[in-house]
Formats: sequence, C-alpha cells, structure tokens
Amino acid sequence: MNTLTVSIKPQYVKFTDAVGKFPDGKGNFSEFPLHEVQKKMKEDYNSFSDFTIITAPTGTGKSYAFPFPVLKSKTNKRFSSSIRGLIVLPTNALIDELFENFTNTFPELKIGKITGKYLDEFELKGFKRWEKALEILQENDLTITNPDIINYAMHGGYNELKGDHKSGRKEFPNLLQKVDYIIFDEYHLYDESQIANLITLTTLRDIFLIENHKIKYFFVSATPEPGLKILLEELKLNFTEIIEEIVEEQTKARVIHGKLDVEIIQSPNFIQLIESKYDEIENEIKSGRKVLIIFDTLIGLQNFSNVINQKFKNYKIVLSSGYAPEDENQNEAIKTANIILATNKAEVGVNYEVEYAIMQPGKFYRNFVQRFGRVSRGDKSGKIVIGLTEPVNFNQFKKSLSKTELSYYEFLEVANSVFQSKKFYNEIIPSLMGEYLWCIQHNLKHQEWFTREFFKERLDAIDFWHTKFYPRYKLFHNINKLIFDLSQKFKNGTITKEWMIWWNNYLRTYYAFRDSSKVVEIYDKKLGIELSYSLEWILQYKEILTVESRKVNNLTVEKYTVGDTKDRDKDIEYHISTIPTLIYELPFIAKFENMRNDKQIQELFSNKITELLKSKKKGLETIDKIQVELLEKLLELSKTFNRKRLKIENIISNDKFL
Repeated sequence: MNTLTVSIKPQYVKFTDAVGKFPDGKGNFSEFPLHEVQKKMKEDYNSFSDFTIITAPTGTGKSYAFPFPVLKSKTNKRFSSSIRGLIVLPTNALIDELFENFTNTFPELKIGKITGKYLDEFELKGFKRWEKALEILQENDLTITNPDIINYAMHGGYNELKGDHKSGRKEFPNLLQKVDYIIFDEYHLYDESQIANLITLTTLRDIFLIENHKIKYFFVSATPEPGLKILLEELKLNFTEIIEEIVEEQTKARVIHGKLDVEIIQSPNFIQLIESKYDEIENEIKSGRKVLIIFDTLIGLQNFSNVINQKFKNYKIVLSSGYAPEDENQNEAIKTANIILATNKAEVGVNYEVEYAIMQPGKFYRNFVQRFGRVSRGDKSGKIVIGLTEPVNFNQFKKSLSKTELSYYEFLEVANSVFQSKKFYNEIIPSLMGEYLWCIQHNLKHQEWFTREFFKERLDAIDFWHTKFYPRYKLFHNINKLIFDLSQKFKNGTITKEWMIWWNNYLRTYYAFRDSSKVVEIYDKKLGIELSYSLEWILQYKEILTVESRKVNNLTVEKYTVGDTKDRDKDIEYHISTIPTLIYELPFIAKFENMRNDKQIQELFSNKITELLKSKKKGLETIDKIQVELLEKLLELSKTFNRKRLKIENIISNDKFL
C-alpha cells in the first residue's frame, strides 16, 4: 500500500468582545465570550439582508447562534412583541438532538419541534396534523422542523386532505405570518431541486405577505458553496455573508480541533486497509478511546460488520447508519461503543467523540470535509487514516503536499484539488422554481377563494411574467390546458383517462421533498431488527427469505424478512407511472444501471416521448393533433426530469424466491 503522512495544526476560533450566557457544565449558567457568527446573530440581526449565508466549520458552535435574535427581542423594550424563529434541519435525528440541546441551554425560551413522528403522538390524521403544526409554531419562540413538512404544506398537501371543511387561517401563508426568520442548517446536503424549493419560499413571502412582514433567511453550513452566492446574485436577491475564521493564534481563542496526524493510503481494498490497522485499533480501545470507521456504502459497512465482530468479540461495536429502527437511539449506544461503523450519516451533526478514525473520502469534496471534521473535536489530538481506492487521487495528494505540516485550511485546499466538487447548476434552479410556483398555485384549489384570488393578483404586482421563473410556469400551464382540452372534448374516454392519471401522478411527485423511493417494512433476521427501508436497496443487496402482505386502513403493507447480504443484483425492474405509455393502467417498465444518474433518467423520458410522438404522427385526426401538441410540450419536461419525478409504483426482482 502506498502511504503519505502529514500533520494538521490545531484549529482555533477567535473570541469576540461580546458575551452570552451558557451552561457551565456544573448546573449553572455563566457568561462566555462569543464567536463571530454568534456575535453577529446577537447584535447585527436587524441589519442583515433578506438572505444570509453563514459558513462555520464543525465545532465552532454555530447552532448556539440561532436563538440570539429571539433572545434579544425578548429583552429589548423597543420591540412590542418578541420575534419567532424556525429552524429547518435535514434529518429527524438532528431535530431531536437540537431540541434537547436547546431545551437545556435556553430555559428562558419555549422550544418546539414538528416531525411526523412527533405529530403521531397526538394521534391526528390528515388536515388536523397541519392544524397541530401551526399550533406548535404559534406557542413557541423557536420551532425545529424538517424540509419535508415545509414542502408538503407549501404545495397544499395538508389542505387537500381537509375535505369540505373550511381551512380558515390555517393555510401555508399562515405559517409565513408566524415566523420572522428561517434557518436552513446543513444546506450543503440539498441538491438543486431542493435548494430551488427552499428559495421558492422567498417568492411566496413576497406574494403572500407584501411589505408588511419580511422574513429573513439563513443558509448555514460548514462547507462553503460558491454556487449559492452566484445564484442569489443572478436572482437579484440581496445577501449578507458571514464566515467564521479558523486561526492558529491561541490568544483569545478556543481550540475546536486538536493536532491531527493524517495518513493517506492508496489501497484497492478498503477492508484490507482496515485489517492492516487492527493493532492500532486495539491500542486505541485499550487506551479508553473509541474508533470510528466510515464507509462510502451501507453494503460495505454491513459486510464488514460480520468480519470485525469476529475479530473484536469482547468489544462493543455499534452501527451508525440510516438502516435502523426509527425509535432506536443510536446516540446513546455510541456513547458506550468501542468501535463505531458509520456511513454518510457521520457527515451530519453527530458528535462521536473520537480521536481515531479510518475513512473512505465520500463521493464529493463536501462529503470529505464533513467526515474529516468528526475527529478530535475540542483540544484532543488524534489520527485519521484516509483510504483511497484510485491511484490518481493518491498521486494528486503526493504532488500537492509540499510540506509535512499544514494548517487546516491549507490541507483542505489540497483536498479540494483532489476530490471532485459537486457542480451546483445555477441555471436549472429558476426553471425548477417556475414549476414549483405553478404547482403551488394549481393546488390552491384546495384552499379558500380569497387565497386563490390574492395569489393571482400578487403575481401581477411582483411583475412575475417577466421573471426567469415564468417560462417553466407557462410550460406547466400549457400542458395542463391541453389535458383539460382532451377531457372536455372526449369526456371520460380511455385516452383522456390515461393522460389525466399520468399528469396527476406527475404533479403529486412535487409533494415530496426527497426521492420517492418505495419503502417497505423489513425484518432483518441477521441483525434482529425491524425497520422501514428502501425496497430498491433490499432487493439489490439482501437475500429475501419471506414476503408477507397485510391490510392496514385498506392499504396493502408488505413486510420483507431478509437474511445475509449478497452481491448487487442489477436485474431489477422499476414500474414507473410518471413516464407516459398510453396503454391504460400499464406502468412504464425500466431497468437502470445507475438509478442515481439524472442524465440517464432524462434520456429515458425524452426517448419515450419521442417514440410516442413518432407513433402519433401517422394519422393526424383531431385527438391526435391535441396529443401531438401535448407530446411536443412534454419533450421540454426532460430538462428537469430527474429521480424526484420518478413515481415508482413497484420494484420487481428476478430473485428465484420471488
């Protein structure tokens, strides 16, 4: 194995002259000096632009800055009433962690949370869940939620479930009226579709709230994203930028990461690399320290867990991944673990309290940065072993590392030149926002007449028709009109039904913030756990032992009992209802070499539309003329057709058992 070694100097973050009250670890609250981000949130909030981009490396205490605007408003007599904040986090585990943290740290504030699991505790269904969410928001100073709930509400999902009842002041605009600032933490985890979704909120603010109520938006991450700044500039949105600097000077500063010894190893086999470090792992554990091993894939983690459990039988080994029961508290298990096996879950929020790690670098540079920041937090020194599969990456490190001791940012600059940065496609986001705005307006049919009319008036007032969003809005409007024309002319004919079912399926994909993977109940016999997980992953990587079906509220729920892992099964069929076939009730069937490849998915969609277009041009009767025009419009959809637009009805494996 080829090896490079380098040392990273300790990292310090400067104190400012401002102070704030925090727990002192002894049950009391004392004044502590604030860092730059914390100070600015406390003292300069009122002068911030509509948007603020905050870059603060792991360990700088950026989360503790989030409550300061609320705290200040409560003590400032110039405010007639205190302001209210909303924090949006990408995972429910992070929400629970921050909720507990803030409840203990800021006892003078009312802290609330809104997650699906928390709403389940009130045994509410449909529209009543949204009523409860608004109630939680109203009752608390700070509320923490996820983007899934925001997106579902924004697109009218809850209002669709209200039936004939009046929604009154319980529509999405009422959420905007209740908050003064919204923080999108860990925004680097979101793709372009999701960023577009979040920025659409600012347009809704201008539509629904006019000049009376200006919400401030914060995008916060440890990983800077230059593309976000370019996007805001292109959309002519004013923004403030705050960067928490890392320094080497110890005076009036706090250490956030100790000295790190970094070993970069090129090995085609990550398992063999780990096995070569068994002695170091043993020494760490015997010294009373934990070991963290981060894998690029869940299947890699699960396969290795069998191996390492045999090697270290007398030690506690904990798996930290999304493949776990919802009610399992992994954080508690991690506290007493000797060895932690993690996936990309290690990139977000979790404090493993480790000084030794072996890691794969992740797919992109941002993944690497987040993983690298998990080790030796505070004043403790440590070691990171980075396993590189590709010789080209190792050679790039070898070429770029001109000295054996570097500062944190010097090392990251080298890493940035080695690992691929995920491209941030600025040009696609305005198109996506146009789609979202049309879908949001379309779904206002489930809300009050006044809301619908007000939305239309405000589009004129903000000169929407000359914005970058309008072309895509117009495309959706035209597609919807052509399908309506078909329904008017041919009533309930088969062709009309096919198009209406397809369009309805397509539009419903906008209710979901994330990919619409088919999720099923799982009993993993090998691990002895029950959970819900992606059927796609299960069929690809797990032996299926049994499949049971049962009825729950007139819905069929499938439960898969699975055993050992297996080599990836590529022979899987996806039944997709958002690619039109024009064969009534027969879904489109596709096979993907790489389900995550958006370019391949776009080509699949455009090729199918082209195929249908050719077949319809053989005889141009009236119905065919409408369909030809419709298909020509649908060709334009391929520009933004990606995995999020795939409504997967079923996934079929050719596994012998099935």
